[in-house]
Amino acid sequence: MSTDLAIAGVTATLRYLLQQGFVDHVKLGAQGPVSVTAKAPDLIDTDQKNLPDQLNLFMYHVTPNAGWRNANLPSRDNVGNRINNPVLAVDLYYLITAYSQQELYADVLLGYAAQYLHEVPVLTQQSIQNALSPPPPEVSFITPDDLLQQIEQVKIVPHVMDTEEMSKLWMALQTTYRPSVAYHVSVVLIENPQPATSALPVLTIGEVPAGWKQSVGAIVHADMLPPLPTLTAATPPARQSSVRLNEVLTLSGFHLADGPATVVLTNTTTSGQTSLAAVATNAATLTVQLPTPAAAPDSLRAGLYNVQAMVGTGVDQHATNVLPLALAPLIETMVTSGPVNAKVLTLTCAPKVWQGQQVSALIGSQEVFPATWSGASTDTLTFTFDATPFSAGAKPWIRLRVDGIDSILVNNAVTPPQFDPTQMVPP
Repeated sequence: MSTDLAIAGVTATLRYLLQQGFVDHVKLGAQGPVSVTAKAPDLIDTDQKNLPDQLNLFMYHVTPNAGWRNANLPSRDNVGNRINNPVLAVDLYYLITAYSQQELYADVLLGYAAQYLHEVPVLTQQSIQNALSPPPPEVSFITPDDLLQQIEQVKIVPHVMDTEEMSKLWMALQTTYRPSVAYHVSVVLIENPQPATSALPVLTIGEVPAGWKQSVGAIVHADMLPPLPTLTAATPPARQSSVRLNEVLTLSGFHLADGPATVVLTNTTTSGQTSLAAVATNAATLTVQLPTPAAAPDSLRAGLYNVQAMVGTGVDQHATNVLPLALAPLIETMVTSGPVNAKVLTLTCAPKVWQGQQVSALIGSQEVFPATWSGASTDTLTFTFDATPFSAGAKPWIRLRVDGIDSILVNNAVTPPQFDPTQMVPP
């Protein structure tokens, strides 16, 4: 495939071919030099007295190629890993304009250019090699390989533009109109080679029983249930919206008892992973005990996680699908001090909060932010808030918010739900 320099390579090759054609033409060569440029038409000064005879090549439009635009899709797997390098296929549209102060000579130049491109309707490998070895001084970093490596041939065909389209184009260019001819150049295939994952070839479909020489083929299941371990729900305890450290998380699904199970929690912000041993109570349920605050690793931070189960061992190990899960902060202790109009609340939490996390406390209806702390992480936070809106001796409710996840204030284990009395700021 070509590189991102291929578009410039096509323009440089076309300019080279037209220039060489004028040099080789016996009659035109005898009339004096004719330059071939690749500028925007508004950069050509048509008001100068000694305007040289020249042919200008201008790429005025680029469009996706309809035949290639849906090739190599998809380019990434379900977790975002690159599996191939998709090709960017584009078509180029050029405007060729002749300039001369001699009567009829611009028509001569334009006619010869049209005849030459009619006789040379493709960019051959030899013409690309000649045009880009050495490269034009304006783009000395281009090499022939930037265009030679693509599998499609670059073809040149006239592009029909009626009077209305042509007038709109020249009006947009905001320069003096000159008779022109348009060309469609197709196709340029641009690829950016990047490392990609690639699955191994399939040897057999299904198992190969002992003593057999071939596999049993695809196994058909006569029901709608998935044939491999699959998760359908991640349920925190006590009908909570999120799970906390030292609590039991229940995973529901299918085929969860097909072997030893490990639950992997991946933080969506840091990509840090934590693996926890799980217990299968039956084929439809896995339970996993989250570590205590003292034993929790640094990778377990309050926030959003992707939870996945690994069921089985060795070649029979299967990874389930991924489900979202919120790990909520837990307020362990709270102490207040100071005057009513600037009361200071010091609390400890689990897990620790880290520099870069968004942390705040919602005390009653007001949100306050903690004082800065030294070091990468801390389990002690200090908040200064105004207690005057609360009556004397009142204990306002508090929620600690870390990366958008609130500590649990409502006890859903009772009916009707109630606020948890341990989540009150002491007077």
